[in-house]
Amino acid sequence: MTIPQTESHLWVRDLNVVFGLMILIAPGYNHKTQCNRCRRRKSQMALICHAVRPARSWKKRICLLRQAKLHLPFHWWRLHVFAVATLLHLPSPALSEGIKLSQWPLTSVGRVNVITGAGRRSQCTGTLVGSRHVLTAAHCLFNTARGTWAHPTSIHFVASYAKGEFKAHSLAASYVKSEEFEVTTPLQPAMAARDWAIIELAEPIDLKPIRVQSVNEGDVASSGIVRAGYRGDRAHVLTVQQDCSVRPISTPAALLLHTCSSVSGESGSALLRVGRGGEPEIVGILVASSKHESLPPSLAVPSSTFADAVKTALSR
Repeated sequence: MTIPQTESHLWVRDLNVVFGLMILIAPGYNHKTQCNRCRRRKSQMALICHAVRPARSWKKRICLLRQAKLHLPFHWWRLHVFAVATLLHLPSPALSEGIKLSQWPLTSVGRVNVITGAGRRSQCTGTLVGSRHVLTAAHCLFNTARGTWAHPTSIHFVASYAKGEFKAHSLAASYVKSEEFEVTTPLQPAMAARDWAIIELAEPIDLKPIRVQSVNEGDVASSGIVRAGYRGDRAHVLTVQQDCSVRPISTPAALLLHTCSSVSGESGSALLRVGRGGEPEIVGILVASSKHESLPPSLAVPSSTFADAVKTALSR
């Protein structure tokens, strides 16, 4: 699947490299209070690789990159770290912040905003699967502050949102989710496998939806997956990751492990692949990040879990 990029993407990437150089050459720049979790000694290459992961915050990256100083000769550590960081283009070039949001299928991706109280709200990502239906993660609709499920009138879907502009907006009229799903902290695998919801909108949206394709374990593409979502730390732009790989598992629950990074706010974003007809289709939705370093960084619900529910909702 080819996602168009603009010159602004290259500009952002180059700016990140310059910013990375500023971090490395600034002898007095220290985020000591943010480094409590990364004090284990590792090789300089391991520290650099951890620092350039797309999911890392800048404070985490700074911490890890400056730690690499401990493992290199005094006058050479900056050169080595900057050379690797430049080659890897901080952040990863798989993140395309400069894409054209006016083009499908990304016009069907939007923010799911949930009002959780006076002056408070939470956000996730949703995908239009019908003119009045949005697919997202179920836990996005749970008001953790009150311990209750959000009322439909407090849920907003904003399609193709970008820096205050959007193509369409609608309140929710209702939503359905798995009857067996419960919010747990942390999210248990059995619950993660049921973490999907379909929002029915109060008003139809005149944008082309994305088809949900039910796939079996052996049919999921191992690579070439695209995912787009609204990160909590970049809530006003859509972040796109391309060429992610996916691995289905059945134990301890039916889930997809994928290499697209995940940040708060991106829950509910769809995993897309090119279908047999040449058009993008949904094969899963992001629900959580993996806590195990030996596994891919993110978990998704496979489309086979919710495809029938989507078909039922669209037939009403």
